[in-house]
Amino acid sequence: MKDSLFFYLLLNIGLLLLVAVLLAEMRPLREMLRQRVRSVPNQLLLGLIFGLLSISGTYTGLDFQGAVVNTRVVSTMAAGLVGGPLSGVVAGLLGGAHRYLYNPEGFTSLACGIGTFLFGVQGSVCYRWFSRRKWRYPALVGLVLAAETIQCVIILLLAKPFSAAVELERAILIPKMLVNSVGMVGFMWMLDRLNRGRTIELAEQQALALLTAQKCLPYLREGMSDRQALQKAADTVRETLPDFRVAITDRERVLASSGMELAEEPLPAVVRAAIETGQRVVRAYAQPGKAESAAVACPLIWEERVVGVLMLVAPMGPNLVLEADIRTAEGLAQLFSAMLELGELQHQVELRQQAELRALQSQINPHFLFNALNTISALCLTDPDRARETILVLARYFRQTLSINEPFVTLEQELANVDNYLFLTEARFEGALHVEKELPGDLHALRLPPLILQPIVENAVRHGGTAVDDRRIRLEIRQDGQRAYIRVSDQGKGFPPQVLEKLEDPNDPTYSGLFNVRKRLRSIYGSQCVFSIQSTPKGSTVSISIPLTPPEHGASPAEKE
Repeated sequence: MKDSLFFYLLLNIGLLLLVAVLLAEMRPLREMLRQRVRSVPNQLLLGLIFGLLSISGTYTGLDFQGAVVNTRVVSTMAAGLVGGPLSGVVAGLLGGAHRYLYNPEGFTSLACGIGTFLFGVQGSVCYRWFSRRKWRYPALVGLVLAAETIQCVIILLLAKPFSAAVELERAILIPKMLVNSVGMVGFMWMLDRLNRGRTIELAEQQALALLTAQKCLPYLREGMSDRQALQKAADTVRETLPDFRVAITDRERVLASSGMELAEEPLPAVVRAAIETGQRVVRAYAQPGKAESAAVACPLIWEERVVGVLMLVAPMGPNLVLEADIRTAEGLAQLFSAMLELGELQHQVELRQQAELRALQSQINPHFLFNALNTISALCLTDPDRARETILVLARYFRQTLSINEPFVTLEQELANVDNYLFLTEARFEGALHVEKELPGDLHALRLPPLILQPIVENAVRHGGTAVDDRRIRLEIRQDGQRAYIRVSDQGKGFPPQVLEKLEDPNDPTYSGLFNVRKRLRSIYGSQCVFSIQSTPKGSTVSISIPLTPPEHGASPAEKE
């Protein structure tokens, strides 16, 4: 009899695992299980689902000596461990109430109903504790053994006659403990594996998108104005992702396509929908002579505005289009947006003729851009997530650097530009850059000309290294009621005397970074600006003192040097 009991319990565990796999394949449920912070509706829905699994355990259980031997402990306790406290309580209530109502006359019905509810409560209580456990599977075995022991005690206390309860537990306790322990470990292992598989899949998609974007980078630098370069980018995407047909559009016409013939106008309906909604759109897509396919249209965003669409046409799958294809298209569109934005910003800079913007352009070091792109290229192979983050930071850096139109910005804005520069520089030096900051509490009190701090910090980074792998920079900013005091220090070897002489000469622009900073400050603040450089063999310090409130119309000619 015990052999058949073991077999029946194992069969029930197998059915439970099969149901778990089928449920996990449902995209909405999979997305709920992947959420780190569970909302109340999320927990309630998970509690309902696991509660129904608990109820099914009663129906598939084995009638044995007037009781129903089952695997309810697995699904009910898992509700609390996976879904959270509310899920465990809901699943316990549903499973426990149903177990009692299933056979109210049974001599173990009340005890089993209470025990099932306590399974859910136990999972809820252990939710936080279990998520931090290093050895999860031994912990699961311990939880199941404890739960079955509690259930045994409840049956012995409540079930009548007592002798029948003792005989029942003597026959089923050990098989239940063994089989349900294995079932719980298998159930949780399956959920963990599904989550890990999903994470690996997302990482592979991001890496594929980064690799494709890296190959397209040379063609996207010109922005959306160079259609020949965009055509090369579309061809490159198709070469890297041969299963896709590719199109790049602006808001009015198709700019480039590869693998399919599209008229410039009108835009495909799926592209128009993506432009109007600003969201990714997936629709069936048919072309004469082509197999049935699906189009994924992802908007290209610049400054929170849709400027175009990247459309990938993929073979049709059973669910319209594979989720992996959608993720790849989304990741590629995000990277294209950043790269095209860089290109568009560069194109706008070339068209601007104002003297102030030309001065800002002079602060940009081409070698810095070259080094940043080389760093990103290397990261694409070793750390795709960090490469993507570096591309986005580089986009923000150039957006702020090249598109400033205001004569003054807040200290917070200026520091954001410095932080973007330091992030990109740290990616290159790999831990060799050590920056110490001492900043005022109010980052909005000081307004200063844009691109003042970054050239000074860049100079300290370039010349302030005691060794290749040790560059230490300190940025200190203090404010009183009237003025701001800025100091940028390094621990390099200091400036040679001849270099200091050139820096003090207002007509010698050899060292353009510091030269332009001082010249701009003096032209704006006149004698109200104090600019000095102290240099020793142990390092250099650039000190600036300017008013908190900038002059309305700049310094008067008499105040300027």
